[in-house]
Parts: sequence; structure tokens; C-alpha cells
Amino acid sequence: MSIFCLKKLTSPKRIGEKLKETREKKNWQIADAVEATRIPEKYLVAIEKGEFQNLPPAKAHCLAYIKKYAVALDLNPKNLINQFDKEAGSENYKPIHPYNNLKIKSIGSIFVWMQKISIALFVIGFIGYLAWQINSILRPPNLIVYNPEEGHVSAQLAILVQGKTDNEVQLNINGKEVITNERGQFETEVDLSKGINTITISAIKKHGKTTVVSRHVIVKENNQKDKISLNH
Repeated sequence: MSIFCLKKLTSPKRIGEKLKETREKKNWQIADAVEATRIPEKYLVAIEKGEFQNLPPAKAHCLAYIKKYAVALDLNPKNLINQFDKEAGSENYKPIHPYNNLKIKSIGSIFVWMQKISIALFVIGFIGYLAWQINSILRPPNLIVYNPEEGHVSAQLAILVQGKTDNEVQLNINGKEVITNERGQFETEVDLSKGINTITISAIKKHGKTTVVSRHVIVKENNQKDKISLNH
């Protein structure tokens, strides 16, 4: 009479389990495996966990990693590569050469960075232009008066007022508008009276910002003429 015994069949170990168990038997940490293989840690972890979707898309890269890891652990690389083909379905990998894949990614990343830099430069330029425009509106106009100097003493009843201001500015001297040339220069004669005279020069922008400069001119009587008239 034949007796049949039921045997419990153990499922074959996956490639990641084999590699991890072998590594732990050698008392290696994952960092030791990285140092021995020069493979990035994230890819070694992905292989051991069976997360093949996290490996590089090029088949050549993946097979090279499996072979390196197997050799470092003194395992048969051919058997592990065959097992990897079955588990990962690497026959579905696109035959991309690692160099070509890297080149495509590099060109794409350069293009993206160029776009980002162009946008950043445009934004910076636009903000700078707005700041310049606002500053030009809020800043009072320049106004320089060359003549007369403050406290000038004269015996004449008229004086020449000279100076310079910004373009497109309305210039008033003692309330009267004075025309400037294309460089913003002005020159006009102002009547004086005996004693202290105040000459007020104002430059007014079209947005209302104003710069005012005052000059005080003293007109004294000609004592020599007075003496002559008294002798007669």
C-alpha cells in the first residue's frame, strides 16, 4: 500500500530577498554595499525591496546594477540577472542607451532652466522699470541757480538770473513763467527795486512735485552820483 505525504512547498525567494539576506550574512549595512558597488543607496534599497519602478529607465543600467551587487556579495550574477528579467519584466524596457537618456534629460533640464532664468530676468526688469518710473514721479525736479548768488549786492535795478533744471519742467521766476532750452537751461532779466529783493525760482513737474530756490539781492544807492548831484 502506497503512502502519500504532503510536502509544504516553499516559494522561491525573490531577488531582493536573496541580496538582502546575503548582505546581512556578511554583516554589511546598506552603506557598506554602497561603498563596495558605488551604486546610489536609493537604487540598492529599491532592488532589495523589489521596487523596480524606482530604478533607472534604461535596461543597461538596471542589469549593470544587479551584476555589480551580485559580484560584491559573491553571488552568481548570471542567475540573478535571469531572475531579474523574470521578476521585473525587463523585456518591456525600452532599449535606451544610458548616455542618450542622460543627454535628453540634460537638454530638457537646460531648456527649463533657461525658461526660468528668462522669466526671472523679465520680472526683475519690469519691477526695476516700475521703480524707476515711480521714483521719477515722486522725486522733485533738479534746480540749480548759477546767478545771482545769495546776498548779492548790486547798484543796478535789474539782474540776470541764470540756471538749469530738468526737461519738461515748468519754470517760474517770481510767478512769471520762463522758457528753458532743450537742455533745461534758462536765462532771464529780473527787475529790482532799492533795498532787499527776493527772487523766487520754482521748477514744477507735471505731477506737481516742486523745487523752489530763493535768492536775496540787495540794491544800494550809488553814493557817488548822490554826491555829484548835491554839489550841483
